[in-house]
Amino acid sequence: VGLLVLLTIIGGVLGQPMGISFVETGSMEPQLQPDDGFIAVPTAVGGPVESGDVIVFDAVNLNDGGFVTHRVVEKTEEGYITKGDANPFTDQDGSEPPVQEGQIRAKALKVGGEVVVIPGIGVVVNGIGAAIESLQQTLAGLFGTRALLGTQGLAYILLGFGTITYVLSSVVERSGDK
Repeated sequence: VGLLVLLTIIGGVLGQPMGISFVETGSMEPQLQPDDGFIAVPTAVGGPVESGDVIVFDAVNLNDGGFVTHRVVEKTEEGYITKGDANPFTDQDGSEPPVQEGQIRAKALKVGGEVVVIPGIGVVVNGIGAAIESLQQTLAGLFGTRALLGTQGLAYILLGFGTITYVLSSVVERSGDK
């Protein structure tokens, strides 16, 4: 569990889905419900993409060019054809061009041919995200600076927390108290 959490944090910092990821819409029902999670394995580790694999790819037109989690239904000379399990047509029947190798960020881990599903993890992740954002807003207002907002602000907060923890532990260690 600790390794998955660490991989998820590293993946978030790098903008590379890895560790635990989740779907936000119903396009992958019934396999993945909205807010259901899965273990995202980078393609360098997960091996070659095959028909039937659930992948996370960086879309050109879908989701305003963001990450999309859909199933590969076919591999052609032009690229991969993808489709949400609940969608009546492929992404390429719409506005999305065939998915290229360079767009694929991760594959969903499968055990026994089935995607490993973590029900409702998206609710937890979004809740933690909202709590962190609220903390950032509070600290930014308290200190009167917008530098504590966003990803960079989170880095400042974690650096400050780490520094304070280090100084306090050094003081306690030198005083001989346990």
